[in-house]
Amino acid sequence: IGNTPIEKALQDKQLLCRSFYLQKACDVSRPHYQKIKEYLVNLFHYLGVDGTVPTRAEVMKSQNLVGYFRSINSLLKFIDEVGKIRLLNYDPTRDLVRVKAICVLGWIGFSLEDIFNLKKTDLIPIDNVGFKIRKGKEEYDIFGEPFAVLFYLQSLESYHALPSGKKTILKGNEDYLFRPTDSRVEKFNNAQQGVQIIKRFNACIPKTSSSYIVFRNLHKNALFLEVYEAKPMEKDLLGTLMSIMNCTFNYALSYKEQYLKFVEALESNRI
Repeated sequence: IGNTPIEKALQDKQLLCRSFYLQKACDVSRPHYQKIKEYLVNLFHYLGVDGTVPTRAEVMKSQNLVGYFRSINSLLKFIDEVGKIRLLNYDPTRDLVRVKAICVLGWIGFSLEDIFNLKKTDLIPIDNVGFKIRKGKEEYDIFGEPFAVLFYLQSLESYHALPSGKKTILKGNEDYLFRPTDSRVEKFNNAQQGVQIIKRFNACIPKTSSSYIVFRNLHKNALFLEVYEAKPMEKDLLGTLMSIMNCTFNYALSYKEQYLKFVEALESNRI
């Protein structure tokens, strides 16, 4: 809020809406909304401010960022566009390959823990044009641009980091697909390290852009596209969400609101 007196800020609806996005979230779930609302109500009471917390609908309507993409290829193209803007002599086969690989694997449903446990041998070549990746009993075939990303990551030795452009050398265990830059650390052991990789990238996105990467949205994004391609009628939407998202009716009710927002962004070409 800068130099704005807090009592005045707590009566500014726009600033109150922004307070729900301090964690750079693109969606405000009901539990998240209730938590921040409680904080604000406590502040009103403590400071004696006659303020009104905006409704969840008002909060969501105020968000200009979109944490979804039209396709995985669209997401990878977006990452390259940011790289070209922020890095001199940007190399798309090296400089942001780690960011792109996290997005590719998150898109198909891998958690950050799964991603950092992957070894290069877990990527089984398919006729030099794809990879088969196993996760438990599930198998995923990856081709096209996503395949190229993982192919380049396998042999990655260094990259130019955002935002400094400094050359960074990988020094961790070469068996792992993702290697730390610290020679004393064999592999990434903390999912938060993956979150930080995405956060550093997001911090370099031009302010004129409405796009933003949220790791937890990636697989949901892929599933929402499946729902959209199924073209369900309004009366069938909850059933389609339950089937494709593999969730209960109550979860489908929550996903419905997010899905309709996704469709609005998709059909208005905001993504």
